[in-house]
Amino acid sequence: MENTKERLRIFAGILNREKNKMREHKLFWGEIHTHTNLSDGNGSPEDNFEIARSHLDFWAMVDHAYDEAVFSLDYRKMKQGRQLLNERWEHVQELCRNRENPGKFIPFLAYEWTNYRYGHHNVYYLEYHQPIIMPPTLPQLYESLQNVDALVIPHHVGYPVGICGKDWDFHDERLSPFVEIYSLHGSSEAPTGIQPLLTSGSWMGPGDSGGSVQEGLARGYKLGIMASSDSHGDHPGAYDNGLIAAYADDLTRSSLWESFLNKRIYAVTGDRIYLDFSINGKPMGYTFSCPGERAINVSAIGWDKIDRIDIIKNNSLLHTFVEPVGQGEAANGKMRFRFMLEWGWDPRAQQDWEGDLKISGGKILQAIPCFRGNVASRIGTGIMILGDSECRWKSRTDQARSAYFRKFADAIAFEVECDSYASLQFSFACAGLKRKLIMSPDDILSKSTVKYMEQIPATNDGAHWHIMESCAKFKVHQGWLTKHLTLDLNYEDDSVKPDYDRADFYYIRLIQRNGQRAWSSPIWVEC
Repeated sequence: MENTKERLRIFAGILNREKNKMREHKLFWGEIHTHTNLSDGNGSPEDNFEIARSHLDFWAMVDHAYDEAVFSLDYRKMKQGRQLLNERWEHVQELCRNRENPGKFIPFLAYEWTNYRYGHHNVYYLEYHQPIIMPPTLPQLYESLQNVDALVIPHHVGYPVGICGKDWDFHDERLSPFVEIYSLHGSSEAPTGIQPLLTSGSWMGPGDSGGSVQEGLARGYKLGIMASSDSHGDHPGAYDNGLIAAYADDLTRSSLWESFLNKRIYAVTGDRIYLDFSINGKPMGYTFSCPGERAINVSAIGWDKIDRIDIIKNNSLLHTFVEPVGQGEAANGKMRFRFMLEWGWDPRAQQDWEGDLKISGGKILQAIPCFRGNVASRIGTGIMILGDSECRWKSRTDQARSAYFRKFADAIAFEVECDSYASLQFSFACAGLKRKLIMSPDDILSKSTVKYMEQIPATNDGAHWHIMESCAKFKVHQGWLTKHLTLDLNYEDDSVKPDYDRADFYYIRLIQRNGQRAWSSPIWVEC
């Protein structure tokens, strides 16, 4: 019993030191893989920059670079008015210089080296004066960047090797310290699993064995993990497509770059889930030696109920926390909760929306835009006013023409702090219609609520749409107390079997009830 108490005391001391250390870093959110009309994306570089800096901390515009020996697709011949990234490179460099605002918004200069044989890789530069370099092979690309502050990051790696997937026979760990695990293509974590790479029509898909993230890790590569959109039709940072979270000293190019190199990054699919992960006090991305027991700590704050948190060791499931519930304390005797407000879904027309949330008896702590749609739909939209007691926004939702109706809805994730008797008033206007809804905290915490903008008369014929002019609607998703979404979980791995030839690696996979996920970068433990 005394030995157990002593182990627990040491364990708690380790975790406290780690938490103090991580407080030295701040968490920033970015999207470092979007395309514009300088290749096969949408919207001008200028408009993309404006949208990115309206809601992201850092961003990279990564258009396909043209070269007859590497990637000879001439987008000028595909759509009138298009230009090539190569022709506008100096302009893109200048946009990065002019839009950089340390402490507010950081752009990175980048381009895509598109090669089917070796897999698609994005080249990122620390400095804004660097050129486009397009050698025909990946080994030559690595060689040409040896003395440059550059990163070469592979993406959608799980496609078939030799056809856009990653060939792990060719990899430089120094220039490629992390990998894209998720984007609109789907997940490259493993050859199979949740939301695998495109199964809905891409000529590159579906995914295959050989190039996945887990297969790269199994080869012994030390790979950090990030997500992004790889967007072609969406705006920068569009919800559901993937974001990268970075722990850095401050919001500057040099600090973010240092976090990239040290793999202090992680991936989310949409919701900005807070995730921290340590082993024996060492943070994600770290490599250290430990022949004995490993004290694992996972801290997380979700935006919806957390279904499970998996600890993955050497690509196998070590332990799962199923439906963990936090037991945090209320702040200042008030309740604090999180919920999503979503609107759109009109199959009949594109809609311009104005929305407003007013709270009486409390305050708005966070309002995170979770907008979808292309660049044109995002120009002039977003959160217009945000104060303690009110949030106003504008939105443009597209006509829902396909089975993927969720794509045609926008949302905002809210966190509020209030008294139990507080009142939340939601107001919406679109298509000449107006609707208000007043809810209490208990209303939001007990269930989800959907309201149509048009008042629907009662009918028994089951054909409401015949008499409706608009199918526009909004939804107040069921909320959760923040303390129940705030987790601090501990696990000891005492089943260590020393392998002196290679390190064990661990990473975290978190899954929320709404399907949104997060993956940590791994930690490597040598014996």
